[in-house]
Amino acid sequence: MVDEPSGGESPGGGKRRPGRPPKITDPAGSAAAALGAELRRLRIDRGLTLGQLGRLVDYSRQHLGAVERGTAVPSEVVVSACDVAVLANGRLVSMLPAVIREQARVRHQRGAARRAGRSTDLVGVRAQQLCGRDLDWARLADAARRPSRLSTAVVDDLELITDRQRPLYHELSSAEMMVHVQAHGGLLVSLLDSAQPDSLRHRVASAAAEAAGLAAWLWYDLGDVSTMSHCYQQARLAADESSNTGLRSYILGYQGLVARAQGRPESALRFFDEARLSAHRSACDSTRSWLTVLTADALARVGRSREALTALDTSRSLLAGRDSRADEWMYDFNEGSLAVHAGTCLLALGRPKSAAAELTDALRLLPVSCERRGAEIQVGLASARLVSGDVEEAQRLALSSLETFAARGSVAGLHRVRRLRGMFQVRGHASVAAAIDERSRALGAVPG
Repeated sequence: MVDEPSGGESPGGGKRRPGRPPKITDPAGSAAAALGAELRRLRIDRGLTLGQLGRLVDYSRQHLGAVERGTAVPSEVVVSACDVAVLANGRLVSMLPAVIREQARVRHQRGAARRAGRSTDLVGVRAQQLCGRDLDWARLADAARRPSRLSTAVVDDLELITDRQRPLYHELSSAEMMVHVQAHGGLLVSLLDSAQPDSLRHRVASAAAEAAGLAAWLWYDLGDVSTMSHCYQQARLAADESSNTGLRSYILGYQGLVARAQGRPESALRFFDEARLSAHRSACDSTRSWLTVLTADALARVGRSREALTALDTSRSLLAGRDSRADEWMYDFNEGSLAVHAGTCLLALGRPKSAAAELTDALRLLPVSCERRGAEIQVGLASARLVSGDVEEAQRLALSSLETFAARGSVAGLHRVRRLRGMFQVRGHASVAAAIDERSRALGAVPG
């Protein structure tokens, strides 16, 4: 007889003793509770006890029970392991971003409450020390809660944090980075609520725009388009306040990339055109090269082939003759980076062999640490190989990129592979599509 797979078991792993019914979690109580309730439902459907699930995923029954009750927040590793064990096909993984967002909000609220409490306590202590003096205690309490004025040294440190967070995208998953990036962005935005010297205020606004833009890209990678859009709106507002038109063009460029990935080339082209207009006099040559090659790709996707080729040549000229300036907020756009976008542009123009050559160069020039970026290039190269008739190599690249995206928890990347899988199906390679499906299920990597 199978042990009853409910939320409570005896220490020996048998079924629950009478007299203590399992505690039912209300899925509507919180995002963590919803994830826990879904995990419990799927576990029961599979006929697993908590102890059996714990042995499968190598985590304690007590911890998994707390996750199911919504009283413990699981890590990405725990959720991924449980997703595979209960055959959730990515359902649990897709629920994790909402939990992360919820926890960040809770921490922010608790931190604000603690700061307010400490301010009041400090005022009370000071009041006792000054006992006998005629003071306006309400005014003093308000002063204690007033934000400090910024100094150049503090802004230097804030900008350093902003700069250091961006490269971590290649080392950590989006879910792992999200809370910290949003917390840093929230701090920067809060500093804009107080009066600061214009020179420092513009620098803080620029850092806030960068942080919000990075958060938006992370939410896109996690598959939360709604939150992504909100973050991009925040980024544009902060960029406008910074009076940095070049930074504004950079954010517009990324919004265009998202629109392109969502299959909206006309919308992407509008973003890129606006970005190039903003960058014309304020951005360095490498930034303008990046925006121009993005425009070339968008033009190719809407059927404006001649203009696309002209823009591609212009982008190469800008990069070859770039000046010594570098926009501090722009990533290191170089020949390898250009080759990525040139490859996707040529693929859209119906030139798969030329596209494959560019994308192969891009992979060769890519730093080893940029695994997720490499997987994105592999998807493009797989498409080029498939169109050229090299189905075996296309399949290898597709499965390799799938492994990376699944390991990094990239929902956007999994959607790329799913679209590639559709190309195999349409071209009559059902066995390859089936192989991708099978590997996706084994990895628990089916996007929601």
